[in-house]
Amino acid sequence: MGDRLTEADVRLFATLVRFDAVYHNHFRCNRNKLTELPHLWRYARRLFQTPGFGDTVDFDHIKRHYYTTHDSINPGRIVPMGPDLRGWRT
Repeated sequence: MGDRLTEADVRLFATLVRFDAVYHNHFRCNRNKLTELPHLWRYARRLFQTPGFGDTVDFDHIKRHYYTTHDSINPGRIVPMGPDLRGWRT
């Protein structure tokens, strides 16, 4: 949150990177998408573009894990195609 990376930044990144891909739809945390929150979205993208962050993220794996392991939430194990994740690199 400041000029230097902290443990809080690393821990928050894990949640932010999953938010639109999983939490927004799968867990119904759908008041706003991360992409609709300008300050958090900019912060998350900045972290994503930091070496050691974005290059370790596999959005397809994240979605497949959540959408196929929670049978009570998603008994059909349907994994959505979206959201469009290209904005992470801008």
